[in-house]
Amino acid sequence: MNKDIIVFDFETGGRDPHTCQPTQIAAIAIDGRSLKPKGTFNSEIWAETDDEKAIKKGLGPIEDGALKVTGKTREGISKAPRPKTVWKKFCNFVDKYNWKGTNFFAPIAAGYNILGYDMIIVDRLCKEYGPWDDQRQKQKLFHQINKIDMMDNYYMWTEGDPSIKTRSMDAIRERMWADYNGSAHDALQDVKDTANLMIKFMKTHRAVYRNLKLEKAFADGNTYI
Repeated sequence: MNKDIIVFDFETGGRDPHTCQPTQIAAIAIDGRSLKPKGTFNSEIWAETDDEKAIKKGLGPIEDGALKVTGKTREGISKAPRPKTVWKKFCNFVDKYNWKGTNFFAPIAAGYNILGYDMIIVDRLCKEYGPWDDQRQKQKLFHQINKIDMMDNYYMWTEGDPSIKTRSMDAIRERMWADYNGSAHDALQDVKDTANLMIKFMKTHRAVYRNLKLEKAFADGNTYI
């Protein structure tokens, strides 16, 4: 792979990615060829803790359930750096790994359930603070085509395992880590765990691909459908 990968995660004050307020963002840059880490980003984010003010701004109020999950407090959130400042720093971090400075060579976004959650927030923040593509109505920070969502990837590898009842990140930690104790979510820890999961499976992909016969695989007419 000739593009680097940014594994990232938001902690938020709510469950709806279209309105929730981010309270933390963390990321790890991974070399697309060697799969070794190249850099880390982590920042708390200010959020509007006054429910009425948040609603007037079109934002979701901070939910007590979300605070319980993330281990954050309203006081701590109110003292964090402003979203615009954090987002600018995060974009600068991502741009460091766009080694030709073009959309085609922009880093590939990766995470757990990023297609259904985190990338929606990225679009929101890019539309508000940049970089935003007015013509395509989408973000211009990450690679425009490729994404790595480890929730879907993990499903593809384990869909035939009847013992799996849930594929939440916590369930994966419990299965794959010896010392998981169910601690509160933190964006940086979530990113580290997701990156380890991604690297494990990407190494497996590469090993399998070396022995995978794709050239003229259906030339004999033996298709599945």
